[in-house]
Amino acid sequence: MKRYFAALMITLLCSVAAWGQAASSTVPSTQSLNALNANNVCRIFFTKPKPGAESQLEQARQKHMQFHKSQGDTWTWHTYVIETGDSQGTMVTSTCGHSWKDFDAWEQKMGKVDRADAMASMGPFEASSTNRFYVYRADMSLREAHAAPPPMEAVTIYVLHPGAGNDFVEAITKITAALKKEPSWPKTAGWMQLVNGGEGPTFVVLSGRQSWADFAPLDKSITDIATEAYGKEAADALFKVIRDSTAHVFTETAVYRPDLSYLPK
Repeated sequence: MKRYFAALMITLLCSVAAWGQAASSTVPSTQSLNALNANNVCRIFFTKPKPGAESQLEQARQKHMQFHKSQGDTWTWHTYVIETGDSQGTMVTSTCGHSWKDFDAWEQKMGKVDRADAMASMGPFEASSTNRFYVYRADMSLREAHAAPPPMEAVTIYVLHPGAGNDFVEAITKITAALKKEPSWPKTAGWMQLVNGGEGPTFVVLSGRQSWADFAPLDKSITDIATEAYGKEAADALFKVIRDSTAHVFTETAVYRPDLSYLPK
């Protein structure tokens, strides 16, 4: 399994690098990108249980979601649990599909009481808790911004070199265009950009999976598709952009937990 993930990452890094040669005319303006992603802001909470307190923290999360229900919260909160990697066991609870001003309104209504209830119910069982803001990049993604959560997510986190964000995005966008046209490629990948709360520039690609069987390699790799679309020389150049832009890459798998989530009626 470790060898497979290593091979998968090498393939992904290579294929992504080919995107960087996109002509500047293919890159949307800042104004159009802001309009496209105006309602794609996410707030994501990462909660790590104390050793031996996994069950207690899950029960506390369920209790806290009942609190959201009792308050008539209109926001959706999805929870995944990380199953592989250094963050194994961490709960990832997100609310997405918002504009920035939405958080002001929610803070006025729910902020103080929500923090108090979360601290009372989950605090005793937490080893650490952080939260970050991300923007779902519809312009870089294959799946819709507000798609239903898949049972599993293959998560790849790219921490870039300072100043490399634009080249990285341009490259990803070019490859995404090729993948959209390839009938055999599953349209399950969504890109998120960290905008506040951690080391940046950081981008995360979430690839939906129905089961572990979906992790098996496909007949065509991203490298194959990029080469078919743009030719080997251009594809190789795009892959190099991604390699040169990237400082660190992390991978993990997350499993959706509907019992730890909250969906308003």
